[in-house]
This record gives sequence, C-alpha cells and structure tokens, in this order.
Amino acid sequence: MEQGTILNMEETSGAWFEMDGGGRVQLRTLTYDSLKRITKQSTRKQVTFKKVEGTPGRFEYEDVDEDLKNELFWDHCIVAWENLFDSKEKAIPCNKENKILLMTRSSQFLKFITSSLEALSKDEEDRTQGAEKNSSTP
Repeated sequence: MEQGTILNMEETSGAWFEMDGGGRVQLRTLTYDSLKRITKQSTRKQVTFKKVEGTPGRFEYEDVDEDLKNELFWDHCIVAWENLFDSKEKAIPCNKENKILLMTRSSQFLKFITSSLEALSKDEEDRTQGAEKNSSTP
C-alpha cells in the first residue's frame, strides 16, 4: 500500500465523558452534513417589499429559528447517557425532550456538555493535525 493519510468518512459515534458524582454522557461533534441539515430545518427564506429612496424593492432574507437550531444541535451532539437521575432518583431517559430540558434548565449539565464538546473538538483537531504531520514526513 502506498504511504498516505487514512481518513474516516463515517460519522463517528463520539466519545464518553464522565460526570462528577457519577453518570456519563456520549457526545459527538457536528459534521458538515449535519450542520447543513440543521440549518435547512431551522432557517426559512423570507421576502419583504420596501421602498428605498422612493423606489420599491423586493428583499430576501433568512429567518433563523435559534431555539429550533439549538434543539437540533443538542439532539445531534448528545448521543446517549447513563446513570442520570432526576430529584426523585428516577432514571432520566435519553431522548430529545430530556436533552432539551437538561440543556435549558440545568446549568450544571449545560456547562458539562459545553466543556466536553470543546474538549472533544480539540481532541479531534489534535488527532487530525497529528495525522497530517505523520503523512507529510518521508
């Protein structure tokens, strides 16, 4: 086999992150295709008609539903979790509704997810740079 760079073209399942006090969450980063899908679902083209300096004109703009965009992002990036419980010690199922609830109502969960996604992105970037350096050395 020729020397070269091996690239993963499959969407990754991400990585598991341990929470303080127990429980863990599986996260993945956003791919270009996923970002495109989320943008398409959360953005609508709008048209308005205005007079500018007395001349009527037709103007198009994009109206972004930021709440929906965030919800789709969280649903994509949070893959699974284990051992997360509510205040009554009942297990919290990992579904879209609970992802949104935790991200909007639990500052502890929001901070954990944000810092973990940053760490995951940095790790993936470091691995990519390492692979590029290894492939460029003779």
